[in-house]
Amino acid sequence: MVVQSVTRPSAVSDVRRGSTGLAAYFWLAFGITWVLVAPIAASRQGWISADVSGEWHAVGALGPLVAALIVSRRRAGDLERLTAGLARWRVSPWFYLAALSPALFLLPAAVATRWVDGQWPTLGGLADSPRLADGAWVLALLMPAVAYSIGEEVGWRGFALPRLQARFRPLPAALVLGVVWVAWHLPFYFYRQGMVDSTLGEQIAQAVVIIIGGLFLAWLYNSTGGSILLCAIWHFTHSVVHIAIPEVSQTWDTYSGVFGTVLAIAVTAIWWRRMSVHDTQVYGAQARVAALEGGAMRRSS
Repeated sequence: MVVQSVTRPSAVSDVRRGSTGLAAYFWLAFGITWVLVAPIAASRQGWISADVSGEWHAVGALGPLVAALIVSRRRAGDLERLTAGLARWRVSPWFYLAALSPALFLLPAAVATRWVDGQWPTLGGLADSPRLADGAWVLALLMPAVAYSIGEEVGWRGFALPRLQARFRPLPAALVLGVVWVAWHLPFYFYRQGMVDSTLGEQIAQAVVIIIGGLFLAWLYNSTGGSILLCAIWHFTHSVVHIAIPEVSQTWDTYSGVFGTVLAIAVTAIWWRRMSVHDTQVYGAQARVAALEGGAMRRSS
């Protein structure tokens, strides 16, 4: 299924000129998020005397979301397309399993943790976590998970990916978006737990994992006919798991991440080999033609 454009007939020339609003979107997404998280970064680095709560991190999710809404107002039908992606829930149950995979992998990860640490991890330890006990989980876990799952997926997958896929084939488009996504996370390294004190090697590994996650989400988005909802479910589940589980066992969290990364690599490897351009969600029917024409011209040159 191809996302149909209801924009003016010059969509082909728009894609070729790069006037689909993608550059404006990236500038806004970066600018809004970086400005919003600047207070918490400055507080953690000691640049200001104010003590900014860690829960302020959730407002950074507004960047991709607000940027997508602002730029989408320029063209008729763009906001409706985002709304349709959020409402697209009628997909195969297998895709819901894929979206919930971060939670499903907790079981084999628990087995691996038992083998490595010599004891079974349990979720009962969450009650003893200062970050999550006594209702603190609402601000520390639920709020950022909801904010970033919706905020990021509406922007990155719902807005940016179809426009990139109108210019490039799926793999290059997802890789480009993955690199942009990594760059967008840079301010988090000034304050975010697990990132602020990471080594260069760990930072490189985190960047690779983000890109691989973007490839998996590109597969999920395209395979479900452009379901932002399914991508948001995966993002929410991933956030909840990797915020909560380290409070119980770092080994458990590591192995659940490893299993998820292996799945993402396997799915991506199979998908890119079997997928045709007709399965790709692009911005506008005419834009899809432009992408095909551009690919044919590159192959013949």
